[in-house]
Amino acid sequence: MRIWLDVITPKQARLMSSIARSVGEDYVITVKGYRESVDLLRRLGARFIEVGNYSPRDLMEKLLYYADRVKLLADLALSYEPDFLISLSSPEAVRVAYGLSIRSITMNDSPHSYHVGRLTLPLSWKVIHPKAIPKDDIVKLGASEDSLVPYDGVDEVAWVKEHLEDGVKAGRDFKVFFRPEESGASYMLGKGGFSLRLMRTVIECGAEVIVKPRYEEQARAIREIYGERVTMLEDTVDTIDLFKRVVMVVTGGGTMARESALLGTPSLCVFPLRTRLYVNDYLRDMGFPIWGTSSYEEAEKLVRIILRDPDSYVVDTRPLLRNLEDPREVVRRVLREAL
Repeated sequence: MRIWLDVITPKQARLMSSIARSVGEDYVITVKGYRESVDLLRRLGARFIEVGNYSPRDLMEKLLYYADRVKLLADLALSYEPDFLISLSSPEAVRVAYGLSIRSITMNDSPHSYHVGRLTLPLSWKVIHPKAIPKDDIVKLGASEDSLVPYDGVDEVAWVKEHLEDGVKAGRDFKVFFRPEESGASYMLGKGGFSLRLMRTVIECGAEVIVKPRYEEQARAIREIYGERVTMLEDTVDTIDLFKRVVMVVTGGGTMARESALLGTPSLCVFPLRTRLYVNDYLRDMGFPIWGTSSYEEAEKLVRIILRDPDSYVVDTRPLLRNLEDPREVVRRVLREAL
């Protein structure tokens, strides 16, 4: 059985490399040329092939890069002849798989990413999604009900739980990690974020700010405003290890908020869109230390409250994690049932 896995974002690099090791079959990982994703795959020791370019903003450039990557992936698929494609809603890879009659196993935990969902879910053989996301939200994007494979967990379990063998420690460095908004995503184009303003709040509370920008334009803006008052992470780092040592994580996206919450670190997802992040709410309701808001005022209030006594918000999440289903097991089950 030959398996093709495609990667676009850093989250997908962690998820797909983890799945590849789990299935233990003949596989190939392709990755779009986004620096952070490529660097992370290298750090993880994954075998991969870089295919295509990444454009964060320009719509015409995005379209042309899409078309070019479809052709390159089609050539690779024709040569490799995979039995299955596994991706987290990769538009180019799913289109190629559909065109070449390759069964596409598509994972999706972000129904708010409307355009990506519409381009991938209608063409997918199986759609694996956290059961926290209502079935209707997935079907509205074009997935057939027969394709749905819900599971009781979140994607991040696949690579986080192995980092909790020593438990969760209090008495951490008085530092807050920031990850700005995904300003290049289709659902975020033209939307503003709060990260820059919240960094000032953290500094006022006496904590050190560590920030990992997504794009160079974000890095320039942070340097212009804060200069040496913040620590900028220029290169790809092991954020999982970092999350176990800081007192709080503030992010404009969902993945790192869920990673840190699974590790027991208080996390705040400041999502500028007025849409529910079902998987975040699911973890919060289970007792993981994760908060979310689309309001700057509420975000600032939460930051100040948590930083008054951050150790009291740290949670030993090992008992909670035992109740979550690992998505790798779901993928293996789908593959077994297909044989």
